[in-house]
Amino acid sequence: QKRYFDVKADVETGITTADGQPVNANERIAVVTKWLEEENPLPAGVDWQWTGDQEEQAESQAFLMKAFAGALGLMFVILLAQFNSFYNTALVLIAVVLSTTGVLIGMLVMDQTFSIIMTGTGIVALAGIVVNNNIVLIDTYQEFSQYMPRIEAITRTAEARIRPVLLTTITTMAGLAPMMFGLSLDFFGGGYSVDSPTALWWKQLATAVVFGLGIATVLTLVLTPSLLALRVWIETGAFRSVRRLQALSMGAGSRAARDLALAGAARKLGSPEILWDEEPQAPVPAGTGEDKPVEPSPLRAAE
Repeated sequence: QKRYFDVKADVETGITTADGQPVNANERIAVVTKWLEEENPLPAGVDWQWTGDQEEQAESQAFLMKAFAGALGLMFVILLAQFNSFYNTALVLIAVVLSTTGVLIGMLVMDQTFSIIMTGTGIVALAGIVVNNNIVLIDTYQEFSQYMPRIEAITRTAEARIRPVLLTTITTMAGLAPMMFGLSLDFFGGGYSVDSPTALWWKQLATAVVFGLGIATVLTLVLTPSLLALRVWIETGAFRSVRRLQALSMGAGSRAARDLALAGAARKLGSPEILWDEEPQAPVPAGTGEDKPVEPSPLRAAE
């Protein structure tokens, strides 16, 4: 049998960091853990573990990590079924993962600690919003690319989606801004309060969504079209390299060499229009008495 001793403690008031910020429980736990493991280890046969709030926080962290990974896995399956493209699916998931940098920036700007429960819930909620914006953008691109060049389709997609994406982002951020600043409005009795207990409970979640959504909007409108264009440029460059290799290996009379020569001649044309000329018509003998309309001769492309 082992004897157990339950030691309860709290952070002493007035303890601050080097920059004058108050020390929270997690920081003190890290210091005590280092002291117990490295500087003053306990004798053999004596074990210790953190319980209470620390244990519950660790369990919540493990649950949210599994929930976020499960959400990403489910998103991957659904997006792959919708887009039928690993590349487009990866673009959406990359935007979701990178949007968490906005959450960390928000924690620094608002001088807030990272809450496993509320901030983690905000990250999971943010993933759903980011996915919606990128799905609309890529779906519009796939529709446009069916009847126009892909680079032009990317440009027109960004042009068509910038207003809806910005309006959705601005309205969401404006709606969560009072909650992020801890502002509570009393519509029935009149007046307002700042940092009330209810407002403090939702403050970290709102901060995560607002800053994360701001960064995610930039990623949606700038990074996603850029990565779509990068794929087109890589595929086009690889195709051109293969064609040049075929032309060099098969000689000047091969079809690949003729195609390259024709493409080079087409790039030298000053007009983007296709010019046509008519083949000369055979003269009609005089005095035949036939007033039949002359059928147009077939056209051929001017070389």
